[in-house]
Amino acid sequence: MNTTAVFPEVVVDLDGHSINIKELAKQHVLILITLKAGWCPVCPQLLRILNIYGLQDNPPETFQDPFNGSIIAQVPPEDLPTDAYFIIVCPGPADEVRRIQELCNFSKYSYPFIVDENLSLASQIELRMSRTEIMPFIGHIYPETRMVFPINWGRGPGIYGHDKLLKYLYDYRFQVENNAAKHVSEAKDLEAPFKKVTDTILSIGSLENRTLQKQIFPIELFAQVFEHIESKEMMKTVMATCRQWRAIGFDLIAMRMRQTVSHVLESLVAYPQTIRLPADNKAISVYELGLLIKDLNIITKIVRRLAAQA
Repeated sequence: MNTTAVFPEVVVDLDGHSINIKELAKQHVLILITLKAGWCPVCPQLLRILNIYGLQDNPPETFQDPFNGSIIAQVPPEDLPTDAYFIIVCPGPADEVRRIQELCNFSKYSYPFIVDENLSLASQIELRMSRTEIMPFIGHIYPETRMVFPINWGRGPGIYGHDKLLKYLYDYRFQVENNAAKHVSEAKDLEAPFKKVTDTILSIGSLENRTLQKQIFPIELFAQVFEHIESKEMMKTVMATCRQWRAIGFDLIAMRMRQTVSHVLESLVAYPQTIRLPADNKAISVYELGLLIKDLNIITKIVRRLAAQA
């Protein structure tokens, strides 16, 4: 396989359901696992190992390799169910693939198994090994392009590629979280200057009201009303009404930025040192974290622009 191999946008799983690969790749770290053949005793061991790495809510504590007797211990919560979504491809026949699915405890979950009886899919992604076999492989199907990035080639007794998969998932999440931390830092750097601008506008507005002897509602009441304004255009109109309303709008935007920063920080489990989680905490997925980063980036741009215009 070269780095330009592209997975089909839609495939049909073992149960006849159409699987939208493009959407799955957007919402998860979509991991492709290929099995050499239905008769291969080695390939299913990788799926069994995934059971102790977070596939189940109450996973077995250890996995004993049937070939060399070595023990693989359970790792404290690793985010596999959250970040990774698996798609498994096997040559078939269908009843043999279903047997593997049930034997490895995957029938309880929504991870699709694809029967590639004529190896047309394996040929398309350049993983066909022989007339009846697929190259054992682990890869990441990238969002947008659906290009398949190799994580591990081959599989043998005691060598299943699970360690490389875990490292890849850790590194991938770390990159996303590192990006999130940079956006948080940028947002925090804007807090003080933006508050100064808000306070200045508010003080001028208060002086104008005292001069004109106007009676207004408490600022706190206006702030509560403003919180329900979701339309950006409506917020612009409201903030253009007077200095005091503009200041309240500024303050509300700053509050939303702080809240988003807080949500992002609560979601960082790999940055900077470890991906272990407290027992009562469930990490959000990389996809959800990406949405938070996107929201924070939008708010930060608005704050930077407003501060520059004030």
